[in-house]
Amino acid sequence: MKAKLKEIGLVLATALGLFAMVFGVISILEPATVADSLSEPPIKVVASVATPTMETQTKAGASLFGRNCAHCHGDDAKGDEGPSLYDLTRSDARLTKIIKEGIKGEMPKFASKFSEVDIQSLIAFLRTLKS
Repeated sequence: MKAKLKEIGLVLATALGLFAMVFGVISILEPATVADSLSEPPIKVVASVATPTMETQTKAGASLFGRNCAHCHGDDAKGDEGPSLYDLTRSDARLTKIIKEGIKGEMPKFASKFSEVDIQSLIAFLRTLKS
């Protein structure tokens, strides 16, 4: 009887060990989730004191916004057909991608219309919009 109990204990211990090993390997080999692959780079920190170049860039961005974005986002950028652009938490890289590629069925692409400098000026303006 004791030998039988030892044998059962040994089989159970082996099975549990294999079980733990398999799940350990699976978690290592598991592909990244969609959420992991969509993580955004950190938001660039913008100086709190405006320099002449920042002011110039922000003014250029405001002008671009008025001519290209206000008809959907409102003259005050608080939203109309498009959403409010105040207090954006998206990174500069994500905003750049949205501006260039648009949002299917919601916002047109501006990659062919705006240069990199234009996009950065527009983002500089958007960063000034605080509630």
